[in-house]
Amino acid sequence: MRHPILLGLLALVLGAAGQAGDVTAGARIVVHGTATGALPCMACHGVGLRGNAAIGAPALAGLPVATTLAALDAIATGRVGHNYVMKNNAVALTPAERRAVADYLATLKPGG
Repeated sequence: MRHPILLGLLALVLGAAGQAGDVTAGARIVVHGTATGALPCMACHGVGLRGNAAIGAPALAGLPVATTLAALDAIATGRVGHNYVMKNNAVALTPAERRAVADYLATLKPGG
């Protein structure tokens, strides 16, 4: 009886690990953008992704992965936000790129 439970737990752990994004790719997108048209996140959200109040760009550093993924999805589908630049960026990112960015942001210390 214990082996099926252990196998199930192992499958859960491996499945969750397989969903993790590439933090290095996320950092590259944040700094350089993508070839498909997403601008560098730093261009608006600032160095260290601490935000830019002058243009209404919120701080991103330290956001939980789920928060970033939900926000990017809501922006891409038009459920929130009216900023065409951010919408175009969210649409330009593939699901894997969104995950990579989210994973990278989660590694950053809030406040820089």
